[in-house]
Amino acid sequence: MKNISFTCSLSRVALAIAAAGYYFLSSSLLADENNFGYSYGTETLPKGHSELYQWVTYRSGKHEGKYQAMDLQTEFEHGFSDNFQASLYLNAISHKVENVPGFTNRDQFQFNGAQVAFKYSLLSPYKDAYGIALYIEPGYKRYSRKSGKREDIYFLEGKILHQQNFDGGAIIWVNNLIVELEREHDIPGNKWGTELELKYSTGVSYRIAPGWNLGVEALITSAFEDAKLTELGKYGIFAGPCLHYGSAKWWCTLTVLPQITGWPANSGERNLDNFEKVETRLKVGLNF
Repeated sequence: MKNISFTCSLSRVALAIAAAGYYFLSSSLLADENNFGYSYGTETLPKGHSELYQWVTYRSGKHEGKYQAMDLQTEFEHGFSDNFQASLYLNAISHKVENVPGFTNRDQFQFNGAQVAFKYSLLSPYKDAYGIALYIEPGYKRYSRKSGKREDIYFLEGKILHQQNFDGGAIIWVNNLIVELEREHDIPGNKWGTELELKYSTGVSYRIAPGWNLGVEALITSAFEDAKLTELGKYGIFAGPCLHYGSAKWWCTLTVLPQITGWPANSGERNLDNFEKVETRLKVGLNF
């Protein structure tokens, strides 16, 4: 009887170790899995692992006329160490604009440049009390995101990322502070301009079932022409739900962000000159 009891105890210990190892391995392989459409977590891919992402962002609605825009991004991401990763993005953009005041009518689909991104994790929310990471992204775009007109846009974006996990990782809370500097060349007018964007995003995600997370996300974005922080910048505030599914080989995330308020307002309390009524983003990732 003692031998049987001892064998059962060893079996339970072995199962517990195997389960813990499987959990650790799964969390490592999916370390940079995106639970949010707009906000970033602090984890990076393990050394030697890669992911391929496809982003689709649909933006629609102005105060008058018909406005539909779509941003497409294909991203390849690779972990060079357990706390450093780099990414390459290839972009495309489409616009369908009809009778929107201040906009030229257009129906176009164009390649829209590329960028690289570097992410370094300082603290891990799974190993430390919270996660902290730094993110920098230089790039080039060929068309205005808002109007779709031809421009040369050189930008540099920096982020400070924070992540806090609760209840053994069942609840994830992230915060991103973002600064983006743009140099814009209006080709027909041969004029250069500078714009500074300050953004803050946050999100909370809860594991509702194995592989499934449901949450809410918010984004505050403000633009300052000529980088003049002394003047109140144009801003928009967005908030809405996000749904995430993840498996060992792939994951997907859907976020819907309607504009809650903005300034200067031209449609109730919303700024529909500089932003849209609603943004919807779908991200799909493949691990290999």
